[in-house]
Amino acid sequence: MPDSALRPLHHRRRTWLPGGDSRSLVVDGGFAAALVLSVVALFAIAPEGSWAPAWQVACLFVAASVAAAVRFEVGAGWSSPMQLAQVPLWLAVPPAWLPVIVAASLVLGQVVEQAREGHRPDRRVLLAADDTWHAVGAAVALSIVGPQPATLEAFPMLLIVLAGQVGLDTLYGVAQGRLAFRLPYRELLRSALWVGGVDLALLPVGCLAAYALATEPSLAVSLVPLIFLFAEFAREREERVMQSVELRNAYRGTAQLMTAMLREDDGYTGGEHTRGVVELALAVGMELDMGDEQLGSLELGAMLHDIGKIYVPNEILNKPGKLDAREWQVIREHPVTGQKMLDTVGGLLSETGHVVRAHHERFDGTGYPDGLRGTEIPLEARVITVCDSFSAMTTDRPYREAMTAQTAVGELDRCSGTQFDPRVVAAMHRVLAHRGQILTVARMWSVADDEDAGQQVA
Repeated sequence: MPDSALRPLHHRRRTWLPGGDSRSLVVDGGFAAALVLSVVALFAIAPEGSWAPAWQVACLFVAASVAAAVRFEVGAGWSSPMQLAQVPLWLAVPPAWLPVIVAASLVLGQVVEQAREGHRPDRRVLLAADDTWHAVGAAVALSIVGPQPATLEAFPMLLIVLAGQVGLDTLYGVAQGRLAFRLPYRELLRSALWVGGVDLALLPVGCLAAYALATEPSLAVSLVPLIFLFAEFAREREERVMQSVELRNAYRGTAQLMTAMLREDDGYTGGEHTRGVVELALAVGMELDMGDEQLGSLELGAMLHDIGKIYVPNEILNKPGKLDAREWQVIREHPVTGQKMLDTVGGLLSETGHVVRAHHERFDGTGYPDGLRGTEIPLEARVITVCDSFSAMTTDRPYREAMTAQTAVGELDRCSGTQFDPRVVAAMHRVLAHRGQILTVARMWSVADDEDAGQQVA
């Protein structure tokens, strides 16, 4: 089973196909143009080098294409056993030609992969060439260290070539993932380390393949069963990842069903309010560079933070005036009730229960139900608290009209450090500024006292 932190990212890779929106189109186009310019520059400045026999280059191209169709999902991206064929290619073609041959093998590999899945080739075939940056890094390193023989003595130099490959591939992967999809840096770097680790592990085998081609070419066919073995492992991992994604989707569907039940009971709490909190919470979570496991927990927690209100009478929820002590106590029970409901479902929703339970804790420790303070409160709950409060303050309620966004931000500022985590409030500022909802960060004071503010966000 893949690491739970990677499940949402694997889901995203299936949902966010490259080129799927204007942002990713611009990013992909920019990287494609930069790639072409880099290859042109290599032809201008890289040493000419020499070619291995044409049949060897052709065999390595076919092997690289087949290996490119074998993909392991790793972190936010993917890896493949292409290194088995790429290392011999390092020694078989001039440096400037290496990215060209690798790009062609990636395109052919994508055609093979889609044909195997019963699909006609689509735009992903050409977009596959965008992943050629690792070959550019290897070509630059080869231009620096010069041509190498297929011998044991050349291994240290090949490590330098690998460093160039992994280094540029990491820069590309992090920049592309951040700019196109706003994925967290931590998960992108983690993914890059996995990909680099796979390439490093396959380097010795690739060196053996290069040595075999140089001494006894017939031995190179031993790579064929190894590539098919990788293909079988990749297929099994793909099935497990899909099962994990489907399980997460089932939990998410359960959460949506529970939210729909709340919406039937109270249209505001289960509808407009919850949708607004989920959208804001995910934006703030991304701004805080939260890991993907936390983002998944944050999404479910935001969807279900008020689920316990299904047991609160509507006459209390929609009371136009202040709540009396008994009514206020009923309201204060909803975080605990929500956790108990999620514990009954079990699994991932049970893990989300501690976030739901803590979303009315205060940063200074005066919240409820447990009086948690500061970082004792889960970060997901601290984010939901701020977003829940902002949503509640900027929508019409029976007991008051909606505040403006600037007034609500002023209230967040006023309570920063007491009710709210200052770091989360600062992230909310940035999110709202990006959306144009606030023009300044000036503090604006609300006339509501703490008890009224508590009733507004209950």
